[in-house]
Amino acid sequence: MPTAVKQNPNTTVTAKGMVETRHHARQFNLTSIKKASSAISGLHDSRFRGRGMDYQESRIYQAGDDIRNMDWRVTARTGDAHTKLFQEERERPTYLVVDTNNSMNFGTKTQFKSVLASKVAALLGWSSVQQGDRIGIMSYGINGLHISKATAGKRGMMAMMSHLIKASEPSSKVSEQHHLDQALQQLRTIIRPGSLVIIISDFYALGTDAKRHLLQLRKHNDVLGIKVSDPFENQLPLPALYGVQTEQQPKVLDTKLNRTQQKMRTKQQQHRQSLKDNIIKAGVPLIPILTNDNWVNVLKNGLNNPALAFSYWLGANN
Repeated sequence: MPTAVKQNPNTTVTAKGMVETRHHARQFNLTSIKKASSAISGLHDSRFRGRGMDYQESRIYQAGDDIRNMDWRVTARTGDAHTKLFQEERERPTYLVVDTNNSMNFGTKTQFKSVLASKVAALLGWSSVQQGDRIGIMSYGINGLHISKATAGKRGMMAMMSHLIKASEPSSKVSEQHHLDQALQQLRTIIRPGSLVIIISDFYALGTDAKRHLLQLRKHNDVLGIKVSDPFENQLPLPALYGVQTEQQPKVLDTKLNRTQQKMRTKQQQHRQSLKDNIIKAGVPLIPILTNDNWVNVLKNGLNNPALAFSYWLGANN
């Protein structure tokens, strides 16, 4: 009888690792986030919108009604201007958009980025469920682009964890990576106004339309980004020979060479600029977390002031 292969919890996404985050959930309250400031919009304060609104009925238009709520179908059918009435949703959908591309299967300190991403997603999921909201999950990566619609309670959390484990499994076939803009484009077809969208990624695979989709999402929803990274990616490593595994084959990275250091420095600068141009300029707060951080505290502090967290990260890595 074959013996089961023991999983390394620092390199493999596991249910146990995600369930263990549950006891931290009481420290988080996503509805009480005080500052969802954009690092571009003059660092002005803005608040998350809270719960969404459900359509209730349509009635005759009255002076002062918001023209954006016009019910054009009823208006066309009856010949009289009608407007839609809404009531507050009891449950706000929270969608976690998690990057499962190959770049996430990397880490030199403590754990892989994919493992950290799964724990962050689970903690935020438990927090959402704890406050009565529904939780949904979207993954995009080498195993494709998949979505599980928002569901309430433990059922939603079980579906989320099962989804992440499956999406993070090594692919037996050669698959192309998926970009964030592809995920956001599909998400926009199902998401309801008033939802909270939290993107957890290293943000290497943005695509050309990420900023446009983020701007559209932010018109009716709250969007937050959480950047997971490894210390090796943010600062130049010590001059030495490093064994690395690429998608094709193992390689040796010689950081003693000036050209290697310059290439790494250029890539890091380009990545930081890409984050500012596509995420921050879209008005999305971004919280950076390292694989070797005390990530629960970093996340909690970052949620209190995302703009400050990202500004600090930029300063520390320039």
